[in-house]
Amino acid sequence: MGLSACASTKAFTPKSSYPPDPWVKGYSQSEDCLGGEALSARVFELPDYPRRGYSSGMQGWVIIKLDVDAAGQTQNIIAERSVPEGYFDKNAINAVKNWRFAPPKDGALANCRILLRYRAGEVSLGR
Repeated sequence: MGLSACASTKAFTPKSSYPPDPWVKGYSQSEDCLGGEALSARVFELPDYPRRGYSSGMQGWVIIKLDVDAAGQTQNIIAERSVPEGYFDKNAINAVKNWRFAPPKDGALANCRILLRYRAGEVSLGR
């Protein structure tokens, strides 16, 4: 976690405003998984801030949509929406591919959504 991908000692200087966080539930259906008690992380590491984004001062967020199979493995990971569009998507998807969850008690989960924020040179989870 953090800035290990950034080999620079230069401080992050924002060159874009941080866009307002989206209302993640607004992208969901009633039967979709939104995290909380249904998702219990076992292996979880936030992505490093991409070098290109850090050096250019870019900020934004990505809504990741994924399924979690009965064994707790992530499946069908996509960037459902992002601002700026496409800028942090690959970075977020690659990190989520390595996440593992406790096997869901009621079986596989579909259409789970997670917000990843890229702000002020750090990555965090949205709520």
